[in-house]
This record gives sequence, C-alpha cells and structure tokens, in this order.
Amino acid sequence: MTHSVDPLDRLVEDYLAEVARATASLPAGRRDDLIADLREHIAVARSGLHPPTAAGIHTILDRLGEPAAIAEEARLSEPASAAASSASSPAAPTISQSAVPSQNSPSTATLVLGVLLVLIVIMVGACAVTLFGPDPDDDDASSVLNSRTSQTALALR
Repeated sequence: MTHSVDPLDRLVEDYLAEVARATASLPAGRRDDLIADLREHIAVARSGLHPPTAAGIHTILDRLGEPAAIAEEARLSEPASAAASSASSPAAPTISQSAVPSQNSPSTATLVLGVLLVLIVIMVGACAVTLFGPDPDDDDASSVLNSRTSQTALALR
C-alpha cells in the first residue's frame, strides 16, 4: 500500500528530520519537546498561509533558522547549575524558548516603535502646553481670568 504525501508536508517533515539529526546529542525527551514545539509553531504559521505554497513553507522554515543553529542554541542554553551537578557525565542542555519563536511575542522593532510613539506623544503634549497654556508671568492673562470670573459672579447676583 502506497501513501501519497503532500509535498508541503514533506518539506516540513524533511526540515524536522534535519533538526532531529542535528540534535541527536540531546536527551531524547528534550529533543522530542523541541521537535514538538517546532511542529506546533509551523502548524500555527501554516494556518496563516492562504493559499499554502512551497514558498510560504520555505519562508516559515527560514524564519525558524537552520537546524544546526537551532541545535547549537539548544546546547548552549544549558544552565550552569546543571553542569556543576553532573561533573562526571556531560550535562544535558535545556531547550531555549528563543529557539522556537513565539507567535505572540513582539519583535524588538515593534517595542522600539512603541516606545518612540509614546515619547512623541509626550513631547507633543509638552509643546502644546508650552505654546498654548497660560503664562504664569503674564499679568494680563491673570487679569483677564479674574475679570471674567468677577463678571460671571456679578451676573449671577
């Protein structure tokens, strides 16, 4: 019995197989967790492709990074305390959350733009107050205000 495999699924499976080979030195549980996280991220990103194309899949996989780079980051993300507790055997690396980009986390550029927008709003507000607000040293402004207040008080009597 022959199974027909969707070419787009084949691209994903080939990529995940490369990641599995590159992370062969990781403990099986950690490697399986990493592959599952990548698979989930790819599935979420694929759901946004309308229509799904090979170019779209390649873009998703390119954004995740090269399998060797993902494996290296997973190896380097090992906490120092685990290495110290296991002096006789090589310490098992932990999987970094940054190895799998989060769909919900904002990029650095988005954060910078947000901060700049807030600063611009603050500066515009400060300029408006400076340009159009009452001048505390201006006696005319105070006398106009006092005169209007007095006129209103007299009119109410």
